[in-house]
Amino acid sequence: MSIFPTLAEIEVAKERLAAHLPVTPVSYAASISETLGKHITIKWDNKFRTGSFKERGALNFLLSLDPAVRERGVCTASAGNHALGVSFHAQRLGIPCEIVVPVNAPLVKIERCRKLGAKISYQSSLAEAMVYAQNLARQSDITYVPPFDHEFIVQGHGVGALELLHQVSDFDSIVIPIGGGGYAAGVAATLKQKRPDIFVLGVISEWAQRIRQNPDAYKPGFAPMTIADGIAVKQIGKVTGPIIDRYVDKVVATPETSIAHAVMMLLEQERSVVEGAGAAALAAVMDGHLPDRCKKPVVFVCGSNIDNNLLSRLIEQDMCERGRLLRVNVSLPDRPGMLHQITGIIADQGGNVLQVAHDRFYARLPGYVDITVVVEVRDRTHGAQIVKHLNEAGLPSQAV
Repeated sequence: MSIFPTLAEIEVAKERLAAHLPVTPVSYAASISETLGKHITIKWDNKFRTGSFKERGALNFLLSLDPAVRERGVCTASAGNHALGVSFHAQRLGIPCEIVVPVNAPLVKIERCRKLGAKISYQSSLAEAMVYAQNLARQSDITYVPPFDHEFIVQGHGVGALELLHQVSDFDSIVIPIGGGGYAAGVAATLKQKRPDIFVLGVISEWAQRIRQNPDAYKPGFAPMTIADGIAVKQIGKVTGPIIDRYVDKVVATPETSIAHAVMMLLEQERSVVEGAGAAALAAVMDGHLPDRCKKPVVFVCGSNIDNNLLSRLIEQDMCERGRLLRVNVSLPDRPGMLHQITGIIADQGGNVLQVAHDRFYARLPGYVDITVVVEVRDRTHGAQIVKHLNEAGLPSQAV
């Protein structure tokens, strides 16, 4: 059997999934299109019940199993999205399920798997989790559900491309994230067989690019993190790699900062909460990786399972970058009432004090205290106006 999925196989997967999964929506992103100068349509593959784009592949694999095999149970290894897809549909189908996850897997994803009835165990990395899960399957006579590197996984993901072709007729390109490659391989192979003219841009994170180029560069415990954990896979699969080589026209790497900006653009302009992996495709468009001839791309947004703490930090960092937060150092005599004067000036100028920190030990002048104030402002001009008024009041102040 060829590893390259045929349209007939994708159609079979579509029929198999039809009674179990909704068709994910598409919409024209008017505001983002105006900002980026392209006619951008979004395929919202974060709109499954679990918020995970891996449901199609996981469910197609589970439905292919004989009843006796299902009864014995399944296991898999995943950093989160595949785990959610397997856990949710295993529970629906009455299949015992065990998930092996890396210790740094996002808590929000793992807790949802646990609530879905999956047994959770941990390994130090995703690579070790995959080896452990495969050994567990052999020893316990249960079935290992590959996260990406299997024909049924690829065929299941190809159903998303068939959906798109029925939903949107006028598009010239797609942009899709690549982790282990199952998602991108299925979509790209299906589209290219139907529409060879479509340009397919695959997107990996710079984290994945660096680690694939030099797997030994990062020491255990000190490896840099990525906010795109859903596509943080150290290597493309043996099944998915040749499919991507054949059907994906170009693969680019996006930096963490671009992915963070894409998360915020989707939140602000589309009112949609998307995780880092889900925003990677938009990040590539923002960074100008599409050829100029591609005027009407479809951007695949996949995954909404972002940790609330991480989302909060991204929002705060975005506000800082856009000048919506002002951090100002003020040096003043260490006596009662001085802080009241500072906050009064800030309030008079329309600023909102969010945080105050006192430093007496390293104050610039004896008998003085250095105060750092974080203020919510309208923009950089507003922040500069507040600093100006503090200095004019005789309070030496400097934005930092």
